Amino acid sequence: MNLLYWNLKSNKNEEYIASLLKEQSIDIALFSEYSKTDFDILVHTLLSNAYQFYKGYGGCEKVVMLAKKAIDVEINREHSRYVLYSIICDSFKYIIAGTHLPSNPSTDADGRKMVIRELIADLREQEKIHKHSNSIIIGDLNASPFDEELVQKDAFNAVMYKEIIQKKKEVVYQNKKFRLLYNPILNHISEVNHQYGSFYYTGGSKSLYWYCYDQILMTRDLVDRFQGMEYCQKINGKSLIKQIQPNKDISDHLPLIANFERSAKCD
Repeated sequence: MNLLYWNLKSNKNEEYIASLLKEQSIDIALFSEYSKTDFDILVHTLLSNAYQFYKGYGGCEKVVMLAKKAIDVEINREHSRYVLYSIICDSFKYIIAGTHLPSNPSTDADGRKMVIRELIADLREQEKIHKHSNSIIIGDLNASPFDEELVQKDAFNAVMYKEIIQKKKEVVYQNKKFRLLYNPILNHISEVNHQYGSFYYTGGSKSLYWYCYDQILMTRDLVDRFQGMEYCQKINGKSLIKQIQPNKDISDHLPLIANFERSAKCD
C-alpha cells in the first residue's frame, strides 16, 4: 500500500495532486488545509474516476481522503482534528487515522496532548471493534519527533528504533500500561538524500529551520510491513522547493509518502 499525506496550505493544487498520485502509484491519499482544491475536477477529470473522494459527515473539517475505487473504505469516527478509517487494501486490513493537530500559537503542547489522548482512546476502541491492531496515524502533528507530544508515555509514546518495539509492545509507568508506537522518521531523514523535513520555519529561538511536522506512526503489528517513507520534493519534474524551503505558492509543507508491503495492487 502506498500512502500519501499532504497539507495543501489551502492552495489550488489539483494538477499537482493528480500528477503525484499517478507518479507514485498512490493507493490512499489524505489532505489537510484543502479548501481551494476542487475535488470534483480532480477526481472526475484529472484522475478519470479512478479514485473515490471521502469527505466524511461533517464531524471533521480538517482531513479528507482519496482512495482507489477497489479499496474498501469505511469512516468509523470523526473528531474535529482527526478521522478514523477502516481500510481493506491488498486483502489486508488497516485502521488509518488521518490527523491534523492544532498548531502554535492557537494551542500548546498540552492542548495537542489532549487531542492525542482522545485519538489513542478512539483508536483502541476501533481495534476492538475490528478485531485487529494494524493501525496507522499519519498527518501534520505540529510537533517534532522528540517533542513531548510524540514521546511522552501518556501521549503517542512513540519510539524511533524498530528493535525496541519488536521486543517490547508496551511499558508500565505509575502502575499503568502504555502501548508503544513506532516512528520511523530517524531512519529516513538524511542530508545525503536531502530529506531534511516537511516544513521550514525561521521564527522563534530554535535554530532547526527544517521541522518534521508531517509524520507517520504505526503499531508493532505493521513494523515488518513498513518499507519506507520520504518527503517528496518534485512532482512531474517540477521542484516543490523554492530556494531553500517549500514553495508556498504550492504549499508550505512537502508531501509525505509511506510504503507498506503489498501482495497485489489495489486496482
